[in-house]
Amino acid sequence: MLSRQTATAVLAGFGLLAGLMTTGTSAAAADDAPGDVLADAVVAPTGPRLITADGDVLPFDAVDPSSRTAGMLALYTPAFGASTRTNAFGAEAVLEPVDGGGYEVTSVCTVFDSCERPGDNAIPADGYVVSASPGGDPDVRLVVRDELAVGDVVDVEGLTLRTVSSTLDATDPTPAGNPAGVDPASGQCFPGCRGAEQLIIYTSAWGASTGTNDFGFEVDVVNGRVVARGGNDRTVPDGGFVLSGHGGRGSWLSTNAVLGALVTVEGSVVTVTVDAETFVLGAEQALETALAQIARAEQSCLDAPLPQAHDAATQARDLLARARTEDDPDTAVALAEQARGAAELAFYRTAESRPAEGRGVWVRPTETTPEAIEATLDAIDEAGLNIVMLETVWQGWTIYPSEAAESYGIEGQRPEMVGFDPLQIWVEEAQERDIELHAWIHTFYVGSGDGQGGAGPVLTAHPDWAAVEREDVGADTPMPSSQEPGYYFVDAAMPEPRAYVRDVLQEILTNYEVDGLHLDYIRYPVSTPWETAAYSYSDYSRQAFQDEHGVDPYELTPTDALWRTWTLWREEQITSFVAEIRDMQTDVAPDTQLSAAVFPDPSDGLEKKFQNWGAWVDAGYVDFLTGMSFGTSGASVARETALMRDRVGDRNLLYTATYGPFRGSTPDVVVEQVDAVRDARSDGAALFAWNQLSAGQALALSEGVFREPAVVPHADLLAAVQTGTAAWREDVDAAQGTCVSAAVAGRLDSRLRQVERSLELGRTDRARSSLAQAAEVVTEAPIQTDMQERLLRDLDMFDRWVARHTELDG
Repeated sequence: MLSRQTATAVLAGFGLLAGLMTTGTSAAAADDAPGDVLADAVVAPTGPRLITADGDVLPFDAVDPSSRTAGMLALYTPAFGASTRTNAFGAEAVLEPVDGGGYEVTSVCTVFDSCERPGDNAIPADGYVVSASPGGDPDVRLVVRDELAVGDVVDVEGLTLRTVSSTLDATDPTPAGNPAGVDPASGQCFPGCRGAEQLIIYTSAWGASTGTNDFGFEVDVVNGRVVARGGNDRTVPDGGFVLSGHGGRGSWLSTNAVLGALVTVEGSVVTVTVDAETFVLGAEQALETALAQIARAEQSCLDAPLPQAHDAATQARDLLARARTEDDPDTAVALAEQARGAAELAFYRTAESRPAEGRGVWVRPTETTPEAIEATLDAIDEAGLNIVMLETVWQGWTIYPSEAAESYGIEGQRPEMVGFDPLQIWVEEAQERDIELHAWIHTFYVGSGDGQGGAGPVLTAHPDWAAVEREDVGADTPMPSSQEPGYYFVDAAMPEPRAYVRDVLQEILTNYEVDGLHLDYIRYPVSTPWETAAYSYSDYSRQAFQDEHGVDPYELTPTDALWRTWTLWREEQITSFVAEIRDMQTDVAPDTQLSAAVFPDPSDGLEKKFQNWGAWVDAGYVDFLTGMSFGTSGASVARETALMRDRVGDRNLLYTATYGPFRGSTPDVVVEQVDAVRDARSDGAALFAWNQLSAGQALALSEGVFREPAVVPHADLLAAVQTGTAAWREDVDAAQGTCVSAAVAGRLDSRLRQVERSLELGRTDRARSSLAQAAEVVTEAPIQTDMQERLLRDLDMFDRWVARHTELDG
């Protein structure tokens, strides 16, 4: 087994073990590992675990998870980042190394005790943080409290060489053999005949690809080793199989089945072993990928620091050669991990970094001092992000002292922030760094929790404002959504909560120099199935609809003629509120932006949540949208981006929201998704969320896709176009003789200069004409294919921006 010092160094340096999870019974490694020196290393017999001072064994459910699920015992390592970024409702213990081996518990804090930090503890540079979330039987937070004490010396094992197992649900599933993979509503298989929380194997007997949807993760296994990883609908490899997991089983795969891992199947047990050979194979594949990307970037004249990419690749090659010949397994693994880190750095440096695009991130503020806010914004700036959606009103609380809330008898600030105005510091410090700050608002969602105590401050003060689910008609207290468990909403049709939300938003725009308002939960709760879960059946909404249409909507069913009218009535409650906020924003702060987080598929938003964002776009109520794309691959987020772009056309900017950080995706997947939404005609990408962004993901951004600063398009559309065209003129000039001829480069330079001159003169019509002429040159001239595609993509984007400016200016 690796020494503790070696394991810690590996983890701290390169972060391979982000989000390791163990499920099921551990099994021994297979006997047929490749027969080189590294295969002789001892394989850990179980997964990651803590050995207490009393000798008790506490298995970790996850290592460096992006977010803790209920009842999870997690270990956070230095690879995750500076702190755990967890909330204040759990339990955490800090471990620091001691001479002679082991780790001393230097602090223990749980939500049940009077102590300072039950969450978001700093991770020691050479230690760990043990972290527990609410839940479990017994509650895992109590396990931390009762098993660990300050001064205890404990041990941490199974982090590097390890074996974890899980139960297989089916191989090449059929409706008869895997009934859990069948949709009971239709009687047909779910995509891939894969059911919720299932782990499935697909072989060539199944077909060419798995056919699965975006709600899982898959790995390709050839000759017993993981050779490729991805999100969904993967091609089944020749001579191998695809291992596919839905939901939490997909997370288990994503975090355990790393490149090069050994996969064995015995009966219904799937075992994943990370042995010493895994590290070498993973480094080899990372280097192959990096070298291929360097070659492609050179061939397409991509503006990237390719000499530095070559340097990193050379370093990776040298380290890998040393790892292959090293006799000591500990040293070999450390060298292989260093090689993989260098190869990944080389890969990031081949990424395109555009000079004009939106780069957003959602941030839940947990900082309670100006210094902490400054440190977070420094890190956001270092990652290359230029828009922060700061969670300013969430779960019914404002983060700032709100007179508007108090005027309605509602508590005026989150309890942990009383005596401090974090919003003012966030605004001032963001301005210092040229980062836009938009106040992120939970519009109609006002509380989270179980039972009456979880309704939040708004419904505690005004329980009669609650949105009512069909099955809860007649309840005498606010009830949470059945489809969004624990989530409480106010009735979007009722005048009083609408006025309250509007007054809070006006207060923000009046008192703080935010760059915009970002509306989230601007919808009804999920309202299917209609028989039980449909909203909103409050006394107010039922009476208001009956006054207008002569029938109580509670009596309607989808077969009734007025059902469609009832659906449109609910859509209108949301759309009319967006219109009200637009009017207020225009009057109070006309230079700020109004945006919304929406579901990318218009039909999904309409049918389940009465969110008609297409109508908002048509009416000019919003300045940009962030489509919440939950997919696990570049292809999936690209599809949803294209769907939104088709509906929006040139009318709005899109910054597709990708969930790589929240899902714990590997850094290369985060990069892949940013590239994918760009190519699908988004105007930028937004990441959910900062609080889950790992150190490795941040490195991928700062060294890769967000390497160079970028201007924010919506702040000044024409300046963004000029920045973009000037950068392309430089790139084309540098590509002469390689990707484009001197003659074509000259013609392009002329057309792009005409664009810039026309914009300076205010002639947007001429600018669009020159952009069209430049696109004709690019289409017809012999230009390297990848460069040609990037040029056409960006010329189209510039044209949209000019068209948008013209519409707003007209």
